[in-house]
Amino acid sequence: MFFDITKKPFIIFWEVTRACMLACKHCRAKAMRKRHPDELTTDEAFGVVDQIAEFGRPYPLVVFTGGDPLMRDDIFDIVEYATSRGMRTAIAFSGTKLATKERLKRLMDAGISRIAISLDGSNSEIHDYFRGITGTFRTSLEILEMAREMGISRQINTTVTKFNIDDLPNIAKIGIENEIALWDVFFVVPTGRARKEYMPDAGEFEDILNWLYDLSRRTPLNVKSSAATHLRRIEHMRDNGIYDMKHGELYFKLLDAVKDFPSGEGKDIVAGVHGRSMARDGIQRMMGITDGRGMFFISHIGEVYPSGFLPLVAGNVRETALRDIYMGSKLFVELKHPANLKGKCGRCEYRYICGGSRARAYAMSGDYLAAEPNCVYQPRGGDVIR
Repeated sequence: MFFDITKKPFIIFWEVTRACMLACKHCRAKAMRKRHPDELTTDEAFGVVDQIAEFGRPYPLVVFTGGDPLMRDDIFDIVEYATSRGMRTAIAFSGTKLATKERLKRLMDAGISRIAISLDGSNSEIHDYFRGITGTFRTSLEILEMAREMGISRQINTTVTKFNIDDLPNIAKIGIENEIALWDVFFVVPTGRARKEYMPDAGEFEDILNWLYDLSRRTPLNVKSSAATHLRRIEHMRDNGIYDMKHGELYFKLLDAVKDFPSGEGKDIVAGVHGRSMARDGIQRMMGITDGRGMFFISHIGEVYPSGFLPLVAGNVRETALRDIYMGSKLFVELKHPANLKGKCGRCEYRYICGGSRARAYAMSGDYLAAEPNCVYQPRGGDVIR
């Protein structure tokens, strides 16, 4: 079914609360222990679901996030209301003792399609350092195992920083062993608590993304990159035998670390370019999605952003309907059209399937239309790839 991302988002991230028991060093939200007094109420949350429904079928995928959504006792009611309207929903929560078997069962009964747990290291030393609380690594693995036994689709989210690059193969191995549906590899954006010195450099981005391409092709692991849409360009180039850029030492180091991993199932889709997608649990992917283009973010108090990492408010659901914000705000109008991009991103033949991270461009330059700062590719002209 055709999905026009200029008319409706493909995916919506909804921060139902900023409350969280963790204190992650790279937290976008600067999460706090207590819930904000002006959070959207249960009835207001139901109203947001109704606003999402106004986009029409096929509905956007709704991802409940935070903070930690499990800090809200009504999260099960909100999920159930969304699924009752026919929406596919996923949830990303913290690796804490709040994620009990009983709560996982309630999410299952409410109709959740997938849960996501963060793993930023393959051991407690690395992961717990990131998350700021001792014991979160072990708890996260316990949650994954519980969900596996219950038959709930599982996803691992990993934030790539300078601190854990060498550990990525070990995290990938955990994903394979836990038979996860997807490994979402997020490349840190310097906003919130995250600092720019946490970021890998442009060459490291390219090496890691090329390695993820190979990992997805060679092993059972399905991989998605977030805030690093360059993977779509890499997939197109390598699929068509036109990738002629030199790999760095990091690429070969990472590749060597997975040489003994179990072989995959001959997947021919990695990042979802060429209009292709894949789905095991009904949650698909789509090309061209980036900040404000095919996606947006709703905050705990109803503010609407192009993404959770691009801190520019386009409107508030308490005052303006989501459809009107997405279709009418200057911010979204500019971001939805890659022809508005500046610098090499504006000239790049891959601007429609990639477009770069608008959040990282803004964080590094103050201009959300500026070129992606962590991309080594130089546009070569020719036909625009769509």
